[in-house]
Amino acid sequence: MPATTTLQRLAGTALAAALAIALPACGGSGEDSSDVAVRFPTSDPDATPFPSDRFTVADTRHLTQRRVALPLPDCAVRVSDCQDTNELNTLDGFSVWPRITVPFTGDIDPATVTSNSVYLLQVGGAGEKIGINQIAWDAPARLLSFKSDALLREHTRYLLVVTDRVRDTAGKRLGGGEWIEPASGLPVGRAADTGDYRDALRQALALAPADGGKPVAASVFTTQTATAELAAMAGAVKARTTAGIDFMVASQAGSATRAVFDIAQLQSGTFRRQTGTAPQFTDSALRLAALQLVPGSVARVGFGRYTSPTFMDANVRIAPTGTAATPPVVSEQPVTVQIFVPAGAKPPGGWPVVLFGHGFGSNMHDAAWSIASVLASHGLATASIHVVGHGGGAQGSLQMTTTAGTVVSVTAPGRGIDQNGDGQIAATEGSTAPAPYGVIGARDALRQTVVDLMELARRFKAGVDIDGDGQSDFDGSRVSYSGQSFGGVYGTMLLAVDKDLVAGVPNVGGGSLIEATRLGGFRPLRAAPLAARAPSLVNLPPAANGAVQFDENLPLRNQPVLTRHVDGALAIAKAFEGSDWAQQAGVATAYAPLLRMRPLAGHAPKPIIYQLAKGDTIMTNPSSTMVVRGGALADRVSWFRHDLAFAANAAVARNPHGYLLDIANPATLAHALAAQHQIGTFLASGGSTFTDADGAQPFFENGVNVNELDALNFLP
Repeated sequence: MPATTTLQRLAGTALAAALAIALPACGGSGEDSSDVAVRFPTSDPDATPFPSDRFTVADTRHLTQRRVALPLPDCAVRVSDCQDTNELNTLDGFSVWPRITVPFTGDIDPATVTSNSVYLLQVGGAGEKIGINQIAWDAPARLLSFKSDALLREHTRYLLVVTDRVRDTAGKRLGGGEWIEPASGLPVGRAADTGDYRDALRQALALAPADGGKPVAASVFTTQTATAELAAMAGAVKARTTAGIDFMVASQAGSATRAVFDIAQLQSGTFRRQTGTAPQFTDSALRLAALQLVPGSVARVGFGRYTSPTFMDANVRIAPTGTAATPPVVSEQPVTVQIFVPAGAKPPGGWPVVLFGHGFGSNMHDAAWSIASVLASHGLATASIHVVGHGGGAQGSLQMTTTAGTVVSVTAPGRGIDQNGDGQIAATEGSTAPAPYGVIGARDALRQTVVDLMELARRFKAGVDIDGDGQSDFDGSRVSYSGQSFGGVYGTMLLAVDKDLVAGVPNVGGGSLIEATRLGGFRPLRAAPLAARAPSLVNLPPAANGAVQFDENLPLRNQPVLTRHVDGALAIAKAFEGSDWAQQAGVATAYAPLLRMRPLAGHAPKPIIYQLAKGDTIMTNPSSTMVVRGGALADRVSWFRHDLAFAANAAVARNPHGYLLDIANPATLAHALAAQHQIGTFLASGGSTFTDADGAQPFFENGVNVNELDALNFLP
């Protein structure tokens, strides 16, 4: 908890004295003052301004020196809320991009709620003032909600101030109600309570600007530590003694052999993904033709195995141990890796490497094959792994057939599991935590994937011999990253915490996965959990096809105050906010400031291009803007103008989300190659050359007006 300085205490005393003189002792009962006030604190977080450190306790295991302590609901009735609350109570503070709620005793004029009448102040440091956005007023509940206008700093204290510039429906200034202390005029409460929280509130109010309107309600809250645990895990990975990669994972005619293949000698390849526990398998052809996007660019492909420290348990959860500590390693687990080697003479130091991360529902035997050729044409090797919960079951294999007719079987286990016990292993099964930990979603699967990629980078640094001649074939000092969609999310996290990576290009990544999915094509991913909650939070009848529907009634950025009421929407919005809060440690938004603005100690600012597509219906623009704003990355955005591309050729896919890898559609191929070559040029230069992807053509722009990302921008 940040210590209060003598200067702040003196300032608080001075402000209290000034207010006691300038304001009526009754604190808001003047002629122009309303009887409507902010509801005074109770033990119910829904009936008082929230977030608030009133709902925390001291805990020295955490960097904030505190821990969330929300009261539990009736766990026999509100089962899911109880489970969520138990998990939230392991955190050391509140969301870094919170949805703030303020309940009132009566009706207000929502048009008077602006950043001039309600605002946040950073307590300590520069005392930065932060406005509000995405404002909603639910009249029946008399509840005001809004988001902070900017990403807040982690493990930092903030003051929420509600002023009398908010008016009631008769135009009168908001009253102080039970908030105003008669002696000082400060909104700390009438009761003679001398608790620590009240003292903290009084001291923080000393920072309120004198010309900012009279404070009539306030809350002090501390943001959680979102990135420290992954940074600590990165340190643990760096401290390990590493070996190379084992490529003896294939068999031919019953004999073990090296799983490395010359592309010119491969006739076909089949991925046998385990999709059931019986076992059952689903076959798909490897995309050998894609390796000829730039003819002759890829010399060979190899498959290997290495072990990685696993911090995650069987519940897809990294057990909370306190943010001041490094989570313990649970086990060492094998991870399968796939590597494409460029053609031509190997550079003296070995081939530079790009770690390429695949998207949600994909796997390493799909996405990476669509970009490896272009990267190889820039002299870059490509390495990829499965994300936790992807790639099918552990009995997967590759069947590689050479031009001579020889069949080689390669062990190719996936990282999926039959999590729900139905005998099937879905494409993403095992990538999210089950009940009672469901509120954390994919948070720890993403953190574990980042750990596995850091361990892989360490293996390259230690030396990797793919051809078996006893010499390292790769330049471990020139390892970079690129990844698409989900790969753009965990890739942003990876780039923030791995100081040895040279540069990175996340493609169509986003911030909050809750925001991305609720607004776009993955909306059913939000519907099913709402229906499964006990009790269910679904508030709309099913669609004609039986699909679950819901209405959360939340506005986008920079829209007018939302005043529409929808039954059940407040409960959905609260559940979404809880999930987003619980998942902050696995959300790219929280890591964005570490890229350039505030790198971790010992890290240099990371050269980066953030490739985005206008009107993306999967990783929606309002989700991506959270990363762009949070990391001040607007000048590093490569902006694919999908609206222009579609207008020029209607054969372009209506959803631009997959444009980077959409090499099968002739209408999109040129755009895919342009974006891929932009990545290759940038990473081959060590992050120094940021080209316009299509030069004089209008379909790509470097830099973006960040306000343009606030809208969905979907095609009509």
